[in-house]
Amino acid sequence: MLSLPFSCPPPKNTLSPFQKKPFSPSSSSVTCDRAIGKRNKSNSYLSISLPKLSKVLVSEASNAMPGDEEKEISAGTMDSPEEVELPAGLRRELMPNHVAVIMDGNRRWALERGLPVEQGHRAGGQAMTELTRLCSKWGVKVLTVFAFSTENWIRPKEEVDFLMMLFEEVTKTFSEEGARLNFRLSVIGDKSKLPKSLNQILARAEQALKANSGLHAVIALNYSGRYDILQVCQKVANHVKDGLIQPEDITQSMFEEQLETTGTKYPNPDLLIRTSGEHRISNFMLWQLAYTELYFVEKMFPDFGETDLIEALSSFQQRQRRYGGYKYSTSTN
Repeated sequence: MLSLPFSCPPPKNTLSPFQKKPFSPSSSSVTCDRAIGKRNKSNSYLSISLPKLSKVLVSEASNAMPGDEEKEISAGTMDSPEEVELPAGLRRELMPNHVAVIMDGNRRWALERGLPVEQGHRAGGQAMTELTRLCSKWGVKVLTVFAFSTENWIRPKEEVDFLMMLFEEVTKTFSEEGARLNFRLSVIGDKSKLPKSLNQILARAEQALKANSGLHAVIALNYSGRYDILQVCQKVANHVKDGLIQPEDITQSMFEEQLETTGTKYPNPDLLIRTSGEHRISNFMLWQLAYTELYFVEKMFPDFGETDLIEALSSFQQRQRRYGGYKYSTSTN
């Protein structure tokens, strides 16, 4: 799920796992990094009060890559994607225009570590923030993330309520990130079932960032591929009923223009990444994924980092995309 750097949990038993806590990426309090690479002035890892979380963080810190610390980017100082040197092995001309990600495994990541489920969502948000920055930096044009599906409503109410609250907090901060990093923000899905306050915040963020020219970040919220196709069928059927078009006028391009992704320059993903070892697309962008290259990784999403993204992009760049034809692509030559 979408998130930004977050405050560490309070001592055990002081708050419910889903009780609202202050959300401040710039807080002066001790903060938790996804890779847990933050250090204090004495170069020792910062301690926290929750014993289990502390044990996990110290364990994972030993595996953090040098230079994993979050980098501050001042407005107007970020290089354009064409000026940034790509990681070894990646070629700019073969970079996918649109990357879609099913961010799976946040809950399991937390449960395996004996942590509250909310910490899995927050850690996954940290990974998503870094993913957005990397895609923006390396020249990906569109990044779509599956944040909340129509099926997710069956989860415990307190978890759903926490997620809705978290989306509100994160969207406000994400708007600031978009302003600094020059990326746009769009939300797709059935927003009629979302809380009114969340819809208002989402609308303000989309409006504030709509003129940006960098990465187009798309959040799929209360989204399903079946819903997307169904709502197009309903629109087209009404057009026929009202006599605006005839059945024979219905074309593939007309259909695609009514999909939720019609507002993006590259509506069909070139690459789909799914984490957590699951090998399915789970009702995500069913029409748009017709010729998408699929990449599955065993890691839970909170552990998906820069090296993993490089491997996914490298795998994509080595594939030959024939779109049902018989001629082999020369993209890997």
